[in-house]
Amino acid sequence: MQADIVIISNAPGELAAWVRPVVGELRRRMPEAHITVALVPCPYASGHEAETLASWNDRLEVWRPKQTLRFLLTGRSPEERPVSRRGVVLFLGGDQIYGVLMARRTGLPLLVYTETIGRWPLAVHRFLLSDRTPYLAMRGKSIAPAKLALVGNLMVDSVQTRLSPLVTRERLGLTDRQLVLGLLPGSKPFKVLYATPFLLRIAELLRQADPGLQVILHQSPFTPLAQLERAITTPAFAFATGGTTGRLQFKDGQVWIITSGGCPVQIVPPEYQYDAMAVDDVALTVPGTNTAELAVLGVPQVVVLPLNKPEEIPLEGLVGRLGSVPVLGKWVKRKAIGYLARRVGLVALPNRRMGRMVTPELVGVLSPEVVAGETASLLSDPMKRRQVKLDLLQAMGYPGAASAVVTAVTEALSGLASAVPGEVARPAQDAS
Repeated sequence: MQADIVIISNAPGELAAWVRPVVGELRRRMPEAHITVALVPCPYASGHEAETLASWNDRLEVWRPKQTLRFLLTGRSPEERPVSRRGVVLFLGGDQIYGVLMARRTGLPLLVYTETIGRWPLAVHRFLLSDRTPYLAMRGKSIAPAKLALVGNLMVDSVQTRLSPLVTRERLGLTDRQLVLGLLPGSKPFKVLYATPFLLRIAELLRQADPGLQVILHQSPFTPLAQLERAITTPAFAFATGGTTGRLQFKDGQVWIITSGGCPVQIVPPEYQYDAMAVDDVALTVPGTNTAELAVLGVPQVVVLPLNKPEEIPLEGLVGRLGSVPVLGKWVKRKAIGYLARRVGLVALPNRRMGRMVTPELVGVLSPEVVAGETASLLSDPMKRRQVKLDLLQAMGYPGAASAVVTAVTEALSGLASAVPGEVARPAQDAS
């Protein structure tokens, strides 16, 4: 019987860093499996997740969030195809309750991958954990070791399996003689719109100090070029953060941003996503998956979380709903974001994993001048960059997580095949 793998996920970071390496490994080891990626509602989604999944050409059935909700409520799938009784629900992003609901609707065992904490343990067949931190946290909640498996960090697999040795600085149109500054405004629309003008202004200031500096902007697979153009041509976005405007220029098959201050910034398309990150000497980025991906490559980064316009940051739950109320909503969100910012601690994923500030990060009401000063000190100090690189490589772990996740999937499927009808297959024991 053909196995059904139903993957729950939500937003760009999870799809790129978690879903993609797992799907690749599933296709390698279980080529005949029917894989469904059921997208769930998420305030941080770009809106282009389904199209990006389709572009992978991995024979995926993709459910948009509304289709997933309809299936959870009614049991009717978009393809009107019944889900096999031999299968697994694999949670790879979003609210874990969606994984629980999908497992109940399908009657399939639930595997949950997490970097933080696992919830709903009675409903979960097994938790797949990125490292010892969530493992110890869940053991502290008296969750049985047999339900916990250390699999490693999927982000490492995501990056390393997609690097090409053929992509060099020369092929990207860069020289070896000058430093490269990479700009990563993220993939979520509100980040792209507000962070892009801010990062471009910082690049302008750095180019004024060092005219030889090469600046590239990494276009996310989830960010259409039209969205980048809107970010740089709408003065309101630049005004909100003290950023700059610009225009697109198409030249010799490449796309450039020319800022209002005359700074040329080459846009690197998504097909060179990780290869281009690997040539950055320093990256300027916002918090998110980008920080972990850069860390896997050992790229020193300055992580910025400008709260100059906190009312534009989407929030989940009751606060997010109150934030949409006219007039009062903006005040509520400003207060809520301010409260969270004072308690958030470290924001860059490698810093959080190491428990200290390995690579610089700046949070609060920020000016481009302050961030440019921090970035310039890193660009001008090769020994400091080398130390940051070594620390970042240590922070993210080793490849192999995707293989471990798929092994857990096959073990769950084997348990289903051998279980007595009417019984629940017991989790396999794990050396961890």
